[in-house]
Amino acid sequence: MRPLSKEGGDDTQNKKLIVGAVALVMLSLTAVQATAEYSLTESVIYAEGIGFDSLEVTPDAAYPATIVGSATNVVLDWSDDIVFHQFPVGQKIRTEVVLHEMNADNTMGPAVYTITAHLLIAPLKADGSLGTVLYESSIAEGLWVDGPSDAYSAEVNELGLLLYGFNWETRGLQAGTYRLIFWLEKDASCPDVNPYSGLPIVYNPVDITQGAPGDTDPSAGTIYGIVGYDLANNMSWLDITLTAKNSGRK
Repeated sequence: MRPLSKEGGDDTQNKKLIVGAVALVMLSLTAVQATAEYSLTESVIYAEGIGFDSLEVTPDAAYPATIVGSATNVVLDWSDDIVFHQFPVGQKIRTEVVLHEMNADNTMGPAVYTITAHLLIAPLKADGSLGTVLYESSIAEGLWVDGPSDAYSAEVNELGLLLYGFNWETRGLQAGTYRLIFWLEKDASCPDVNPYSGLPIVYNPVDITQGAPGDTDPSAGTIYGIVGYDLANNMSWLDITLTAKNSGRK
């Protein structure tokens, strides 16, 4: 199982690298050179050739490598903390997903960064349908905006690992089951041209072909977050049941 960033921290505690707007005068850098409090310690495939700074990355074979191209054998892993932890209503929940290309020998290869990654959160009804959506965003939504944004983001944690992260604020919600859906899709939020550089964006294929075995392995601990997959649609979801808030907590 992969190492995780600190549980439930705020933006300062997690040293969050927000995928957001940058000055137009910035030069195109390799992804590893992009401004960050933590530096990458793993190679990354940038499917669209777009980095954290919203600009084109420069391929670099030096480890950790910056790679541009397809990722067609990708494993998706939800964070251990959210799978194996019971959360009460009112707690800020740290959601994390990581993507890695698998090598031909089925060992784990580079991390995968794609601006087509989406996250949706909604209550799950007894009949299996979704209630009113509480949050929905994609990586692309936050790349070319000015000022603060709560758009879905990708980060480099203190271990130098790439992850897709979101701090879910559950204050004010009712106890019950909620569904978190992660999927990859080019939609209206994904432009054909980089608004900053004016260069066309090439959407190389990224295919989720498997889930991390540990996410569904009860021998790793009591499973509180139930993970499911729709691999044909590059989608995974996690059903999490929030308990009534603890006495004295808000």
